[in-house]
Amino acid sequence: MKKKKKPVWGWVDDDHISILWNVEDVKTQATIRGLKLTKAECREVLEECLNSHDATLGLSWDILDHHICYLFGDRIGKAA
Repeated sequence: MKKKKKPVWGWVDDDHISILWNVEDVKTQATIRGLKLTKAECREVLEECLNSHDATLGLSWDILDHHICYLFGDRIGKAA
C-alpha cells in the first residue's frame, strides 16, 4: 500500500476539493447486502474503488455496492 497522507474532506486549497469515503461507509453498504465485512475486507473494497475509479461515473453508493458484490458477492445469502 502507498504511503498514506492526512485525509482531507472539503476544500483542500483555493482550487481543489476532496471527498472522503471510509471503512464505515463500506460496512454500512455491505450490511444492506447481508454481508459482514472485516476492516481488511472493507479496505480491499476501497482499494478496488481507487484502482478502478472512472471520473465519468465518480464514486457513489451504487459504485461502492458494485465493488462489494464483485469482491464478496459469493457470500451473499450464505451464513457467515
